[in-house]
Amino acid sequence: MEDEYEAAEVLSIRIDKKLSSFSTVSSSGCSICRVPNPLRQINEKAYEPHIVSIGPYHHGKDHLKGMEAHKMNYLKRLLQRREETSVQRYVMALKDKEEKIRDCYAEPLDHIDGDALVEMMLLDGSFIIELIRENQTWKIRELRKKKDDFPNFNVVSVTRDLLLVENQLPFFVLLELFDMSTLVPNQKNEIEFIHRALDFFSVMIPGSGIQNPEVIPAQKIKNLLGLVHDSWLPSPEVKDSYRKNSAVYDEWNLTRNATELQEAGIKFKKMNGDEEKSLFDIKFENGVLWIPTIRMEENTECILRNLIAYEQVHNDCQRYATDYVTFMNCLINTGKDVELLRRSRSLVNGLGDDGVVATIFNRLCHSIELSDQNLYSVIFINLRKHCDGTWNAWMTNLRHNYFTTPWALILFPAAVFLFTLTAVQTIYLLHSYYR
Repeated sequence: MEDEYEAAEVLSIRIDKKLSSFSTVSSSGCSICRVPNPLRQINEKAYEPHIVSIGPYHHGKDHLKGMEAHKMNYLKRLLQRREETSVQRYVMALKDKEEKIRDCYAEPLDHIDGDALVEMMLLDGSFIIELIRENQTWKIRELRKKKDDFPNFNVVSVTRDLLLVENQLPFFVLLELFDMSTLVPNQKNEIEFIHRALDFFSVMIPGSGIQNPEVIPAQKIKNLLGLVHDSWLPSPEVKDSYRKNSAVYDEWNLTRNATELQEAGIKFKKMNGDEEKSLFDIKFENGVLWIPTIRMEENTECILRNLIAYEQVHNDCQRYATDYVTFMNCLINTGKDVELLRRSRSLVNGLGDDGVVATIFNRLCHSIELSDQNLYSVIFINLRKHCDGTWNAWMTNLRHNYFTTPWALILFPAAVFLFTLTAVQTIYLLHSYYR
């Protein structure tokens, strides 16, 4: 009995030591989280940086080390803006914010000492700031003439890496470095940096991109991905309709794909250029489903996946990306549905194979938590009402069971004509007989 007591005491001491050295981190209050494992397992590569690591989560990986020299070069450029020769001013500013920086990450950073963390923030932050600054003056033809000024890395791949959930710096770090490296530090620098950053990332946003973004208070922005997420919104009209007419899940669930909706008489059309304010602005009016054009390209899945992951780990944000992908997944079941949307110019397939695009949308919805309410709840309900109408249901059955081939469409009028002719002839004969 005494031996058991001693063993229990030893175990208690060991657990107590672990508890005393354990840093309690609440992911709900963090701005930079890990991607949940169920999402990661579906397509791990979509959440991994290809070229550059930003922040601690992917720092030191062998295939990303090549960019470290570029980071040092960009830090030199940042210093040259104010003709500075030392980083001391920046190091001191970041040192003062070390604890605040650590609190932004969902995983404890106990394995990284203070100096290493500050150096990481300075190098990664300087790289991002100078890259975004250069974007304002890049003119490809001129820069090709000056090869020394043109970055010798894939800017598109780097831009993609900067929009990954796990590849982020706290936004206040970027604002601090941007303001300190500006010739005239002032409060307007926050707005300038936000506008520059949105302009830089606009090429990566599907659809018509970010148009007329709302002014977001800098203190509410978690990181660069959060800035893009919170700025990429439906138009005010669509948001207003959503607030007035939102419905619970059971009412907006849709079981028909695009092909079946077409069989029910619904037409698909792309938004006109002037009306296409946001990719999220889908409308259903007078039997026509208006869908803003989405171009499916190499990085589209990655951007959508990380925006969805951002929404999954942050409960305080709207899930517009999740709602959009959920709606498109309902429309798209096979490559045939993608072909239908492509022919209506609601979708541009830059990947070549319609089946590949269908698989992407189907897999985007795996392992995600759906909202009780959806941005397109009213559209779901109205589509179902349209399809369940007596006339539309009859026409759907006719198309599905009898008009499955082009020959059926051609022969049907001929059959009706022959039936009518036979009926007329029969009536004529009966009339002659009874006379």
